Amino acid sequence: MERKPLTHPRRKKYSFLSVILLAAVMLGMSCHKSKNADPCEGVLSEGTPLMAGLIFIDKQTNELLLLSRNIDPATITITPVQSDIPAEKGAIVNQVGSPVHGALLFHVNDTKKGTFSYKITIPGVGSTMLSYTNQELKQDNPCHPYYIATVDTKIEDHPYTVTFSNAKLVFKITI
Repeated sequence: MERKPLTHPRRKKYSFLSVILLAAVMLGMSCHKSKNADPCEGVLSEGTPLMAGLIFIDKQTNELLLLSRNIDPATITITPVQSDIPAEKGAIVNQVGSPVHGALLFHVNDTKKGTFSYKITIPGVGSTMLSYTNQELKQDNPCHPYYIATVDTKIEDHPYTVTFSNAKLVFKITI
């Protein structure tokens, strides 16, 4: 009887197993993560910047002063009392139905803790002083253990009400 050499299917079976074993070893080595990986890497925590909206209301006519007197926003000065904060430029919102309709809208510092003040001067209307305090508060987030909360917001020289809406402090100031 004649002996046959190893058949082709057996050789194929052994080479297939060795390829699978090699792929499994390479996959295991490539998926191995370092124990020192930073769990906060790539995590963003920046929120919407805080804005102040100042709506100036005439105490006799109840008119929105910035709109009724056609105030040009370029003539308004917003001066921070602290020297390490840049001066701000504002915009007057003229969108009917908006919660800030008739307001002077500008960014306020909400990234550092401390007390901040801005003097707002509007030609033909008057001036006012906005002040607030930013507190650093602890939270249960390992990537960002502290956050800044804006508190004690006030207008120092006129009657006002304040509300908070969509990252905006909205002051209705009676002049």
